[in-house]
Amino acid sequence: MRVANDATNSKKLQQMMVTQRALRPDFAPTRNERCFCGSGDRFRNCCGSRTKDRPPPHGVEIVSTFLDADRCRVWSDYLERQPRQRLGTVEAREDHFETTYDVDRITDVVKAGELRGEINGEIERAFRTVIAPLCERPFAWFEYPQVLRYEPGGWYRAHADSEVFVQDQQSWAKGIDRDISLLLYLNDEFRGGSLSFLNFNYSYRPRRGDLVVFPSDHRYAHQAEPVEQGLRWVVASWGAFANEPRVRSEPAPESIVL
Repeated sequence: MRVANDATNSKKLQQMMVTQRALRPDFAPTRNERCFCGSGDRFRNCCGSRTKDRPPPHGVEIVSTFLDADRCRVWSDYLERQPRQRLGTVEAREDHFETTYDVDRITDVVKAGELRGEINGEIERAFRTVIAPLCERPFAWFEYPQVLRYEPGGWYRAHADSEVFVQDQQSWAKGIDRDISLLLYLNDEFRGGSLSFLNFNYSYRPRRGDLVVFPSDHRYAHQAEPVEQGLRWVVASWGAFANEPRVRSEPAPESIVL
């Protein structure tokens, strides 16, 4: 799990950490075992298939043209003129968070400026009208959307959005209250930059206006492949289910309560 945030938020998050965290084993299905989705097929013929142009694996939902092309263009044109900065990663440790800047993640976070309210509204619409019905569960909050800009060479290595691997116990632990991850792509005029889910041999080529939704745990570890040419624009957010056991005493800073 890598939590995108700045040093100030890192200190706030540190104050909210809870040391007791439930552990669960690594998700590593073999190709011949029955698929975890309950289809009855072998994993290699189902969610772990290597077939080209296959459907997304169980748990990954792609909503085409959630945002119309004209608004995507307006947003990306405006955002290109806004201040931006290199985005670090905040690693969850046993008793603190640690901000690092390294080649594991090369991307910029962009200030939304006058678009902040509009972007928040669209992401809230996604959680209320699309994701909650899909999950058949209400949400307690979602984190302020981050606008991410990937230049050529930009990427983000494989990571889980909510869990960390505990080496001494060889298990995964939830380190932040994220249950569902959301990615909204604002453009597709770039080469490279696919979204890869490593456990499922599945890669998605982003398309303008598409909404991609998936669980935030380690089963859905994902990677933003390096951008080879052009710019890759994406809005990211994470939601927490209502009535879910918590690992922290309060929502992450700058969350929007639903």
